[in-house]
Amino acid sequence: MHSEARYAVVTGANKGIGFETAKQLATHGITVILTARDEKRGLDATSMIHSMCLPNVVFHQLDVLDPVSIQSLAGFIKDKFGRLDILVRSIFLYLEIGLFFPFHASSFHLFVF
Repeated sequence: MHSEARYAVVTGANKGIGFETAKQLATHGITVILTARDEKRGLDATSMIHSMCLPNVVFHQLDVLDPVSIQSLAGFIKDKFGRLDILVRSIFLYLEIGLFFPFHASSFHLFVF
């Protein structure tokens, strides 16, 4: 592993601000783990970034409301990269009552290695 390599996770990166953030991080040489709840959309977004000659993006499915999914991502990061340098939380949850609120960062406690 190259000592200067940096690794980032971008949640909700299959579109919008998350996608653009993942693309910009990759442009700066950071290895990006692009995550999305929908696997097809996540893989499509990853392919789109690869088509821009940015091969340093990998996809991992993530449902931030599922502890098993979070643990799977944490294990993937630990096994493949050994650490995480950057976490970009680009998701919002919608309550049935119609209110938007930011996802609470404490839900990512499983990212601590």
